[in-house]
Amino acid sequence: MKIKFLGGAEEVGRLGIIIDMEGKKYQIDYGVIPEKPPLFPMPPEEIDGLFITHSHLDHIGAMPMYFQDEGVDVFATEMTANTTRPMLNDSIKVTSLEGYVERFNREDVESMYTMMNMLRYGEKISLDDTVITPYSAGHIPGSTMWKFENSDEIMITGDLYTRDSKLLSGAKPRKTRNLIIESTYAGKNHEEREEVRKRLRDRISEVVEHGGKVVLPSFAMGRMQELIMSLYDLPYKIATDGMGNLITSIYLNTPGYLRSEKEFRKAVARVKEVRGRKMREHMEDVDIIISTSGMLDGGPALGYIEKYVHDPKSAIFMTGYQVEGTNGRNLMEKGTLNISGAEVKPDMQVEFFDMSAHAGHDDLVQFIRDCQPENVILCHGDQREAIVDDLANYNVILPFNGKEFKIE
Repeated sequence: MKIKFLGGAEEVGRLGIIIDMEGKKYQIDYGVIPEKPPLFPMPPEEIDGLFITHSHLDHIGAMPMYFQDEGVDVFATEMTANTTRPMLNDSIKVTSLEGYVERFNREDVESMYTMMNMLRYGEKISLDDTVITPYSAGHIPGSTMWKFENSDEIMITGDLYTRDSKLLSGAKPRKTRNLIIESTYAGKNHEEREEVRKRLRDRISEVVEHGGKVVLPSFAMGRMQELIMSLYDLPYKIATDGMGNLITSIYLNTPGYLRSEKEFRKAVARVKEVRGRKMREHMEDVDIIISTSGMLDGGPALGYIEKYVHDPKSAIFMTGYQVEGTNGRNLMEKGTLNISGAEVKPDMQVEFFDMSAHAGHDDLVQFIRDCQPENVILCHGDQREAIVDDLANYNVILPFNGKEFKIE
């Protein structure tokens, strides 16, 4: 078995993995790093199948480049397939607005969909002599670990979360000889999710009870929906805005992926969906606004912040990882935001609540142990070495982009 990373080996994002199993090449993901401008992986190569772990742009953002010529069969869960199209089309819109070089267009996205094959978790398919099975990765709805088996076996986790959340059940380990696993939070553990949720709810209550508004910048995919589930029963008026509303609709209409579809429907029914600029301008009676973008580089969230930017009673509560160079990262590190071209220091209260959907250090170690591999390939992390000492019983491989290696 030969493995090559086109991106995402020693970094977080732009993941692209090619596995050569007895002469057949299968690729997992092909994403970008959402910096300014986006960082793309190495150029496409000739492959026999393309597999999507999930529809965040750092895993799919370059994928339409494979469909500017003949294309290739694509495999994903139905949820991932349904959410991939809007995410890619939105990235095309952002690329145009920012004036970056366009690497693909909407026609390439549609070409990709003509070659899409949708699978359910646990549904085995055979390509030549290789049996391939998708399993839940627990990261966002539809996220997938892919296991490939012929004379050898290998499983790729993609982004992984092993604990239950309000939205999803955690990923379950699967026995495999070779394991490619993300290491985003190598060396770091997360605060207990229920403790984070309680702190967030308590702080929201404090702000609202003292006459302030709470803006929750949110990722459209997974995070907005978990925030809805976490907050809907508070005695306050909640609104959601931005692309996350479209993703919520897809979640409602793609059954079989949520921990409790009944509870999710109940939660969504309690929040107000903002539709269009006119409605956005008349939101004075809303207490909590959950809005894209999660890194404050676009979307309606900045508009809401601009409205309350000099109100010390109001708050900006961040819940997600902020990529270097983004507006959200500047807010967390420098306390400033770029709003309409001006550098502004908000008078609003600013706090971070760790609601990461990536497994922390100890959960990664436990998951690896429970999979009982011989070889562990660590990727999608810039601090991979921090976990190596806890994996002394395994052959640990630290790959680098563009350098093919063999597993015996």
